[in-house]
Amino acid sequence: MFTIYTLFKFLHVAAVIVWVGGLVTISLITARLGREQDRAAMAAMSRQSAFFGQAIIGPSAGITLVAGIVMVIDAGIGFDTLWVAWGLVGVIVSIGLGSTVIRKAGEQLSELAPTAGPNDARVIALQNRLRVTSLFNMLLLVSVVAMMVFKPTL
Repeated sequence: MFTIYTLFKFLHVAAVIVWVGGLVTISLITARLGREQDRAAMAAMSRQSAFFGQAIIGPSAGITLVAGIVMVIDAGIGFDTLWVAWGLVGVIVSIGLGSTVIRKAGEQLSELAPTAGPNDARVIALQNRLRVTSLFNMLLLVSVVAMMVFKPTL
């Protein structure tokens, strides 16, 4: 049966697939390029990641957030329900990380990588910051997905 809730549930789930799948893919490719020490490829990937983040990841995160809020309101579930609160906080923290720390490190890496030497400490530090922050972000989002599936309550 077609309802407002089912429409927004579809949008929510589809957006999560694009968002989390995109983050995992970008993170894995970036990590692999970092191990290969190909600075030109790394710089190009950083530029493409910035575009992908702005054109795909950011909008899908926004759709996830809005659709989730609409579903909570439509279903009459309280925002103080554990799984709803965890999802809301997780999405907001993830969007914040992506739009600040991860974006800034990626921009710096795309500027430094083409001219840096093979063992440039600044590039290595940026790669490590991206790796750790991306891993934290992915673990956070996996925990949010788990909460949405198992729906524990307070």
